[in-house]
Amino acid sequence: MLTGYRIAIHAAALVTIVFITGLPALVQGAAAEPDETIAALEARVADFLEGVSGGPPQSAYDELLAGSELLKQKEALVELVKQTAELDGKYGRYKGFERIAARRIGRDLVLMRYLYKCENFPVVWYFAFYRTAGEGLTENGDWRAVIVRFDTNLELLGFSPN
Repeated sequence: MLTGYRIAIHAAALVTIVFITGLPALVQGAAAEPDETIAALEARVADFLEGVSGGPPQSAYDELLAGSELLKQKEALVELVKQTAELDGKYGRYKGFERIAARRIGRDLVLMRYLYKCENFPVVWYFAFYRTAGEGLTENGDWRAVIVRFDTNLELLGFSPN
């Protein structure tokens, strides 16, 4: 009976030591290795957001949407470019951006959200990248944008998962 009691105390002490020394953080860190695909897509989005903020947005869209079916949706794209060009007038001068979420769904879909910081009010940008699985694809190759949009529904950020 005393032996079982000692085992329980030793087990509790071991668990306490593990949590105090941060072993769970090491285990989580090992599981959360950087995703090269997300890093590559993040660079594309950063180039896009800098391009949108620095001048006429059409060329930024053309570059981001290269190879995407979205380029074929001419009327919708013209409207999106027009609304993007109006951001400074509506929300103030561009101040910067930060990624607020990036999530890989399976192997071939990545969802990303960014906070685009303007002088008077922030804007939330949403991006989805998809690739069709096939022979010869590299891990970071052949990703194309399938969703690009923005809104100012900031309250929704508190209810959606990262």
